[in-house]
Amino acid sequence: MFPTSQLTDADREAGLKWYVRNGMFFKIMETLSIGVFLTAYALSLGASNLVIGVLAAIPSLTQLAQLPAVYLVERIASRRLVAVSLTLASRLLLLGAAAAALLQPGPAALLLLVIAFAIRYIFGAIAGCAWNSWVRDFLPPERRGVFSAQRLTWMTVMAAIAALAGGVFVDNWTGLTGMPQIYAYSALLVLATFSGVLETFAMAQIPEPTPLPPEQGPDQKTSLFAPLKEKNFRRLVTFLFSWNFASHLAAPFFAVQMLRQLGLDLTTVMMLTALSQGANALVTGTFGSLADRYSNKRVLQFAAPLFIACIFAWTFTSLPERHYFTMPLLVVIHILTGIATAGVTLASGNMANALSPTNGATRHLALVAAFSAIAAGTAPIIGGLYADVLANYQISLTVNWRAPDGEHVIPAFDVTRWDFYFLAATLIGLWSLTRLDQIEEPSQGGQVRMRKELMMGVWRGVQTASSIAGLKAVSDLPIALITERLSRQKKPRTGKDKAGPPEDPAG
Repeated sequence: MFPTSQLTDADREAGLKWYVRNGMFFKIMETLSIGVFLTAYALSLGASNLVIGVLAAIPSLTQLAQLPAVYLVERIASRRLVAVSLTLASRLLLLGAAAAALLQPGPAALLLLVIAFAIRYIFGAIAGCAWNSWVRDFLPPERRGVFSAQRLTWMTVMAAIAALAGGVFVDNWTGLTGMPQIYAYSALLVLATFSGVLETFAMAQIPEPTPLPPEQGPDQKTSLFAPLKEKNFRRLVTFLFSWNFASHLAAPFFAVQMLRQLGLDLTTVMMLTALSQGANALVTGTFGSLADRYSNKRVLQFAAPLFIACIFAWTFTSLPERHYFTMPLLVVIHILTGIATAGVTLASGNMANALSPTNGATRHLALVAAFSAIAAGTAPIIGGLYADVLANYQISLTVNWRAPDGEHVIPAFDVTRWDFYFLAATLIGLWSLTRLDQIEEPSQGGQVRMRKELMMGVWRGVQTASSIAGLKAVSDLPIALITERLSRQKKPRTGKDKAGPPEDPAG
């Protein structure tokens, strides 16, 4: 559990394999315990929009625990010991969230769910402070993008499989067991706990290099915020703050939009999620290579605007009800979001590492995590507070078409409820792009050349995937199932029928 002064090539290669396995088990755990499944679980327990926002904010706000954790990590000889022990504790707390299903849906069950997740993420944040510093020293700087991409690729593949399997599991739970559907979400949390234990075991197998002494002045020894005196680092923090606020203002309500406003079942939602994860996995490796060759900033300049465009496109998924183009639009949105997320996730994390000092990066990374957490944590709470208020407002744009057979009114644009957040997130996201342009990072080659190589990399990925027996069929499954459901879908529900999932947990 203690650092090694000299890592051999064999030690590093073995550690890399465990690094990838750790990511795979982590992603299975996260997929089954948060996101759409957590939202649906909370709705079954009677959660309001505010509670949904609070649950979405917890993973981010608890990252503030990294600030005091810096002093702990800098004073303990083994970062691995801190990360492994607290990661295991955080994963076992998922069992507390699972136990909420045993209570009557209502305030008590929701309180247990919120408390369990809050404590879990506090432990995870402290562990993450040690983990980020540890992994930064473990990964070779010249190959950081490739290594991170390999891990992220396998993570997204496992997320897609877990999402699709979990959706089918939940939708068929009552028919197979005769038990209320709410217990299916509890079972998923138990499975997530098991995957989290395996994740922790894989983490423990990764060697830890001996940390170098921090390069710091007298004020840095006393001030946690001393890195903010660096102009370029402040620019990075400003970009990440505004970006995380924009993305987290809208993202928590994507699932609510699909489940309540559009009336989609959980299997369909998870098919779309799996499709997004598949697109993510297809391009992650290419983004990693491009980040190493051109710069993280170049990758972000491509991926971030694409993500913002996808957020804006959500306003057209209902006009204000589900329409003929809703499902095709959702398919396109999820594919492009998967591509954009791959670039943003990889490049933003690597940029924070790249702009931190070689020695003593713990404080820099903790500040990045803290400011990102404040933005990502406050945004969904604001969204949850005002969701019901904005439900009473509506902005519509229609097209009047006059023909010999009469006059037709065609809805072109309709903003209501969560659409207001999608628009606000779009505007804030556009402003964040101006902050990104101010960040200085050495780069090679232009944006146009990088885009061409990205397209070529995606095409090669498609060809590779299609050449493996059976893999093409697997990749086509989500689209095929969505198409089948689209052909069988009924007319959009109106009136009381469109209110969302039934209150009966067994529904």
